[in-house]
Order: sequence, then structure tokens, then C-alpha cells
Amino acid sequence: MGPATAAAEAALARRAADPLPALRRRDALPLPARLFAQLHALVLTAGLARHSPNFSLLLRLASPLLPVSHRLRLLLSSPLPPTTFLANSLLLASSSSRCLPSALSLYALLFLSSSPPLLRPNAFTYPPLFRAAPPALALALATHSVKFLGAHAASCDRVLGAALLGVFARCGRIASCRRVFDRIAHPDLPAWNALLSAYARLRARDVACATSAADAILELFVRMLSLAIEPNEITLVAVIGACGELGAVSHGVWAHTYAVKRRLAVNCIVATALVEMYAGCGRLDLAEQVFAAASDRDTRCYNAMLHGLAVHGHGRAALSLFDRMHGAGVPVDGVTVLSVMCACAHAGLVDEGLDYFDRMEIEFGTEPRIEHYGCMIDMLSRAGRLNNAEKLIHEMLIVPNAAIYRSLIRACGIHGKLELGEKMIAELMRLEPDDSGNHVLISNFYARTNRWEDAKKARKEMKSMGIDKNPGSSLVDINGVLHEFLVGDKTHPASKEIYTMVEEIETRLIECGRRSSTSSALFDVEEEDKADTLSYHSERLAIAFALIASNPGAPIRIIKNLRVCADCHESAKLVSRVYGREIVMRDRTRFHHFRDGVCSCGDFW
Repeated sequence: MGPATAAAEAALARRAADPLPALRRRDALPLPARLFAQLHALVLTAGLARHSPNFSLLLRLASPLLPVSHRLRLLLSSPLPPTTFLANSLLLASSSSRCLPSALSLYALLFLSSSPPLLRPNAFTYPPLFRAAPPALALALATHSVKFLGAHAASCDRVLGAALLGVFARCGRIASCRRVFDRIAHPDLPAWNALLSAYARLRARDVACATSAADAILELFVRMLSLAIEPNEITLVAVIGACGELGAVSHGVWAHTYAVKRRLAVNCIVATALVEMYAGCGRLDLAEQVFAAASDRDTRCYNAMLHGLAVHGHGRAALSLFDRMHGAGVPVDGVTVLSVMCACAHAGLVDEGLDYFDRMEIEFGTEPRIEHYGCMIDMLSRAGRLNNAEKLIHEMLIVPNAAIYRSLIRACGIHGKLELGEKMIAELMRLEPDDSGNHVLISNFYARTNRWEDAKKARKEMKSMGIDKNPGSSLVDINGVLHEFLVGDKTHPASKEIYTMVEEIETRLIECGRRSSTSSALFDVEEEDKADTLSYHSERLAIAFALIASNPGAPIRIIKNLRVCADCHESAKLVSRVYGREIVMRDRTRFHHFRDGVCSCGDFW
């Protein structure tokens, strides 16, 4: 026996000499603790404590009744030598958000307090601590666990692997999440769900990564099914959200059908995801069906339906639904009020929007955030009430962000307010001098106000600073396959046929008396690159391909990453009439439903 081992055993003997003096003074204990003391005595006298499962249960019962020091003494006074199994039982019972400090104290005393430590942690030691800890602490514990157990531990134990995946997912560490997942030899359903949920969080949190995260979710889901892993409700929520992001309505319908056929619970969470997906894919009718069929609609479910109505321009319907929600006693939050205000903004209901903004704090108990101010300023700006918009900016209790200044600058260009626009440009550049979209917006502003030299100067500054503009792209779903087009794209296998169709479309539209907007071609590069002609904007290529590849009369559904330009908007209206097709286009701000030469936005977007 080595000296270190002998010292550890001596320490254990000293601690066990008088292990639980408080339990002996039973009259001084509250009733639950007195009952526990009696149970403890019974387990000891009956010899049951010599079996690990029995003593493990005793430790778990002790956690809510005894302080940390007594729980530790109970473990160390066991007839059995202390083991990692028993220590883990104690940690599991102590690990909750309310008891996290005591759980961490126990962990430190059992596994870190001596050299060498009394016990060595294993794969079951850390998951309870991960679940109880807030994200930053959980991330530190995850790093600590990998250091103690080795990077290979996650591949050897599914419980630890899934727990690490959960921590990294919560903290937005998608690369770490993927590394852990790839080390697991045969990942089970919880591991798949943890990874899918990590990508779902990334999609919701980071607009720039939303499309790539949605692509990853669908790719992982296909791989999961190929390995005969059966999804559950958690899986489907992530997949349905990805379908909504990409506008992949056929994939979303498949996921919905799968849930119904497999009798998975279409609970409020799944129903909310389906409402968001169908609304995001342009199928507001299906979103309304799912919403009507949901039996336990909560605030989030109502918010999803309100937002869907808002972005499709159904302002009056959104206000009516909100009245029913409020009348039914469903709690209203900031997202609810924002959705109602957006509905007013997209439908041009300015006075109604201002009314809800004024009532939100007093009547609904919701304090205005930057998003609410941004919505109001955007609504006032697009309605031409620029003085009111400027006044609201000065009265804000929150520091304005770049989006607020961009809304007013765009409106100043439309309404020819040069002086006010330049004031807002100065504020915008103070906040975000290196943003490519800002430079493009400024160039467009000067072009609209016939300040051509200033427009060119803004372009040159952008190029000299090496700032690249995000390219315009459009997705179109044809028979369940997503096709992506960039501006001037010639990489598609059917590129030759597509460009022939583009020329045919332009010829037929010109015969109908259409003329392209030269200002859009030369200066509206916020939507597409200036170097390419309007005819080759990404949404026009998508429309041309859909006319070739889809069934005659079938609706054309397009998802665009930027705001549609005025010329493409006018072109889509005419295409819907000339070719007898409904075109549903989702751009950066809203949906446009083109039917018989008319857009649902009323040319207000």
C-alpha cells in the first residue's frame, strides 16, 4: 500500500468516526429529516446499506433534506467504500438550478479536493451538472470534462456524448457540436436531435447563416432516415423549421404527413412549427388550417399565425385574430404586439399601428424594444410621414440602431428629402461605416435625388475599402427539388433553355407595352449587381426556369434573400397575367402574391 493510499484511507476513517451527529439528535430535526434518520437507521441495521443500489437511493432521498456537509458525511460513512457510482447518485439528486452551488461543492470535494482525488469522475458524473448550469458555466464544465475524461469519452458513451452536444448547442458552438457528433460511432436519436437542434438555434439566431443551417438540417435528416433512425417530435420541429427557411413546401408537407401517419403528437410546439413553415413557404391557407385544428394554442402559436398574416399583407385579418386572442385571455408579449404592428405596416394601416404602439405598455404591459420602434419608423417612412418618423427617433428611450436609419434614408430617397436623408446618412455611417449594404443604400439615395456624382463617389468608396456586396439569390421549389439562382447565373444544367425563356418573356412583355426602369438597372444595386442587366436578376431566372420545368398553371414559389427591386416587381405582375401563373415571392421584408397582373402588396413594400 502506497503512502498516498494510506493517507486517503486514514482521512476517510477520521471523517467516519462521527459521521452524522445531527441525525443522532433527532428531536432537533424537522419531521421529514427525522423520518429520514429513522429510514437511515433501518437501512443500516437491516444490512441493506451494503448493496450499492439501496444506498444510492438513500443518498438521493437525503439531498433535499440535508445540507451539503451532512450529505458528504453520509456518503463517506457508508458500510461500502465510497465509489464513483454513489458519488454520481448524490450529484444527480443535488443537481438542479436551485441546488447548483451545493452540487458544485460536492463535485469539488469528491473529485478535486485531494491529490490524488478520492474518486475519479466518469461519463455519468457531468451530465446532471450540465443540465443545471447556465450556458456559460455549462460550457466551462464541458471543457473541463473533456480535459478529465479525454476527447474520446464522448465516442465511448452515448449519455456523455448527448450531454456535450446539448451544451455546445445551447452555447451556439456549432463546430464543437459537430466534432462531438462525428466522434460518436453509432449516434442514437437523442444525439441526432441535439445536433439538429443546434443547427435550428443557429438558423433562428444568425440571419447570415440561416440558409446554410437549414440546408445542413435537411441533409442530416436524410442521412438519419437512411440509417433507419426513427424521428420524433423534437426531430420534426427542427426539420419543419428548416423547410420554412428554404421555402421547401413539399419537404414540409412530407414531414407533416409523416407525423400524422406515425401518430406522433402534433402538440402545440409542433403545430407552431407547422404554422411558421407553411406561412414561410407561401401556403397561408395550410397555416390557417393547422392553426384552426390546434387544440392548445398558446402565445407562441398565436404569434406564429399573426406573423404569417402580417408578412402576407393580411392586415385586417391579423387585427381580428389579435382581438380574439386578447379576448380569450391568451397572454400577450412583445412578439405579439410586434407582429400586429408589422401587419399594420405591411397593409398601410398607419393610424392603427400607431394606436397599438401607444397602447402596448399601458394596456398590454409590454415595454417597447428597438424592434417596435424600428417597425413604427419604417411604417411612417413608407407612408411619407417623414417628419413624424424623425420626431419618433428623437423621442426614443433606446439608442437607435442602423436599421432605423436605413428605413428613413430609403424613404427620403423616394420622397426627395435630401437634407433629412443626409442627416440620417451621417448617423448611419457613424454606426456601421464598413457595411456594404449601407454604401449601396447611400448610392441609391443620391441616384434617386439626381445627385449622380455623389452616387458615384459612394460606389468608389465602397470599392476602395474592399467591401463586397452580398449577391442576390433566389430559390424555387420544383417537384420537391430546390434550385438556387444567383444574378446572371449560368451554372444551372438547363442554363441555355432558361436564357432562351428569359428572352421570350421580355419580348412578350414588351409587346404588352412594358418598359424597364433604367434607374433600377443602373442604381438599384442593393438588390442585384449593377453590372448585370435587369433581365438576369435572380428572381427572373427562377421564374423562367419554373415556366419551363413546372406543370402548366401550377403556382411558382420563390424565396429571395434581398428586397425585390421595382422593375422585377413590375415584371412579375405582367408575367402572372401574360402566362396565367400565380407567382408567390418571399423577399427580405414580406410576401408578394402576383395574380392576373396585380400584387397583393398594392405596390406598397
